[in-house]
Amino acid sequence: MRLHYGAVPKTEGFNPEAEGWRTIREPGPIALQVIALPIAIALIFIWAVCVLSSQQNTFLSQGITIDISTLLLLILLIPVHELLHAVVHPGWGLTSSTIIGLWLSKGLFYAHYTGEMSRNRFLLVGVMPFIVLGVLPTVLIMLMPELRQTLLWLSLYGSVIACGDLEIMGFIILQIPPSAKVRNQGWKLYWKSA
Repeated sequence: MRLHYGAVPKTEGFNPEAEGWRTIREPGPIALQVIALPIAIALIFIWAVCVLSSQQNTFLSQGITIDISTLLLLILLIPVHELLHAVVHPGWGLTSSTIIGLWLSKGLFYAHYTGEMSRNRFLLVGVMPFIVLGVLPTVLIMLMPELRQTLLWLSLYGSVIACGDLEIMGFIILQIPPSAKVRNQGWKLYWKSA
């Protein structure tokens, strides 16, 4: 795993068009975040309906509080979110093909893989943080009710910060056949029939 500051790096020696790879229609980094806003709002609504309605008697009666630990949780979730992407990369994210980066001018953290992988594995990479940080905490509430408040905040934050990933997954599902392989060149995603 490598760390990188700046734009998603291009892979030396990979010339997608010359090698028969096709691109998909996808937004740039800023447009991606703007388009993700309605997804974030929808996720907050779904979270509120599902989680708060089932926890109404206990969670709402205790009051909803936001303190410094809640804000620290949000800040810590961002690198954890990216590491969860990387863990699903080939080689468990431990190879030099995995890059964890910060693109400050676009306001993005990212986990990038320079090699190719199957389209379905790429979808798994995209959904992993949502499952672990958004869905799993709501299940854990039943097993650890004493951590209800923390787990509810974790599920909300984990769901919302995955909105861009869910958006990208939609573009992939709609434009890339299930049997294809995919690969990035910098920010752009390419695919080729397997």
